[in-house]
Amino acid sequence: MSNLYLLDLLDEVLETVLMTGFIKDEIPVSMMLVAPSGTAKSQMLMRYEASFIIRTDSISSQGLFDLLHKDTKNEYRFMIIPDFNPTLSRRPTTVDAAIANLLSMTTDGTVRVDDGRQEKEVKHNPVAMLTACTPQIYHKHAKKWFALGIRRRIIPIHFTYSASTESKLQKLVQEAQIHSIKVDAKKLSLLKSSQPTIPNELASDIAVLSQQFALNLGKGRVVVEKRYKYTNDKVVPISPHVTLRILARAHALMDKRPIVNAQDVDFLRLFLDFTDPEFPKAI
Repeated sequence: MSNLYLLDLLDEVLETVLMTGFIKDEIPVSMMLVAPSGTAKSQMLMRYEASFIIRTDSISSQGLFDLLHKDTKNEYRFMIIPDFNPTLSRRPTTVDAAIANLLSMTTDGTVRVDDGRQEKEVKHNPVAMLTACTPQIYHKHAKKWFALGIRRRIIPIHFTYSASTESKLQKLVQEAQIHSIKVDAKKLSLLKSSQPTIPNELASDIAVLSQQFALNLGKGRVVVEKRYKYTNDKVVPISPHVTLRILARAHALMDKRPIVNAQDVDFLRLFLDFTDPEFPKAI
């Protein structure tokens, strides 16, 4: 067997994020999985296949330009980069240019290059990014990413394995149910864009949750007297509020419902458990 095991919660988060590509009049949500090595981050991302997904192992400004320039029909809504570490290992100037273009790609679909080409800019519909990195890499860049607004636009999802999950996975390996081969693909269909309605009473609940979401996005790790400490930088909850509303609608769309219900708000509470860098979600 080549399936992933015991990752149902994370699977629900990922599929909901992918559904944000079909919420009318909204920009799809970008996300970065942050977890220790060996937690199947990249495998989770690599298994998704769809006409609206493009996958690449590493990106540069030129690479982004070429990928979007070839997509003349504006089909791509998500770019999956299974491991962000290779992108970050390039020269600082190259990384800075790529990050700047990633931000503009996810916001307005624009990518610019300056390498002597006649055509220096490509316009595309916004393309969200799904990627993964280790906590060490994330915390190394977190302060700079916060200053650039990346943590609001590319939502970090923090998780780790619980002792129980590790034990169960070890048992599955021992029973020859987990192998090193590629996991089974999960094919997704192109959907018609829609915008499920959010009832007023649930809209108020989502507004309250956005306050906690903003606090989590503002958390950063610093070293004080050779120990890690978490501080909070101010994040205005407007953008987090918009993101939660998009996710609530996407969760309803995933269940083929035209109206957001309490189940979708419960999902948002689950989602928030994954957004605190100080206390990664144990799955």
